[in-house]
Amino acid sequence: MPTIALLTDFGTRDPYVAAMKGVMASRCEARIADLTHEIAPFDVWEAAFFLRDVVAYWPEGTIFVCVVDPGVGSSRRILALESAGRFFLAPDNGLLHFVLLEFSFVGGGFLAHTPPRPLGMTATTFGGAVFSVTNETFFLPRGSTTFHGRDRFAPVAAAIANGTRLDALGPRISAPVMLDYEYGAIVRIDRFGNCITDIVPPATPFAVVVGDLRIDNIRTMYGGEGAFAIVGSTGCLEISVAGASAATLLQLRRGDRVTIVPA
Repeated sequence: MPTIALLTDFGTRDPYVAAMKGVMASRCEARIADLTHEIAPFDVWEAAFFLRDVVAYWPEGTIFVCVVDPGVGSSRRILALESAGRFFLAPDNGLLHFVLLEFSFVGGGFLAHTPPRPLGMTATTFGGAVFSVTNETFFLPRGSTTFHGRDRFAPVAAAIANGTRLDALGPRISAPVMLDYEYGAIVRIDRFGNCITDIVPPATPFAVVVGDLRIDNIRTMYGGEGAFAIVGSTGCLEISVAGASAATLLQLRRGDRVTIVPA
């Protein structure tokens, strides 16, 4: 029995997630799991990095349904693809950036913290096929233009769970949309105020520089005094302050550039 894993910016107080789950449950027997519905509204960047950091831990056969879709109802495409035995549905807006880039494959799973490729890299690095979901026979009849999550993504996910081939969903395409993104930055502020970067640390002694701040204190655990850098659970560097929000105290934001210099 496959698993359908949902990633949205819908929250849970409105009926949107429940409606999507109802469509899927009525059309297939897949297990339906929630990744998160707390992506900030319209924040494709946050969704792309969230997906990058969790894909490794889900088994082959998982169908990832990712609906952070500020262009819903427009001419933007819905993408379907398979990578390393996992299936992905998402709007063509950069959300699948890291799935479309080559992942290292270690021990039967994605190495989620593989350093991202440089800005301007296209999806030609992805070895599989990418399809535009256009076959309306898989959509709900009389669907809306404002809720593709329920009317298109959910029934298509159920069809994939039931064994539908991706090439039945629509034509193969090239050049899907990628994030406007360059390696070497704070990519997420977690709820504790840790500033998570996309930088895999070097093997030699180093310091971290962000703006006018230089951090020579490199630790292996949260604790102690002052600001420090630590290799977090994603395998990338984080800037932290023990028991406090580094983002607030150091006035750091997502997107701030980060560099590594010799210790």
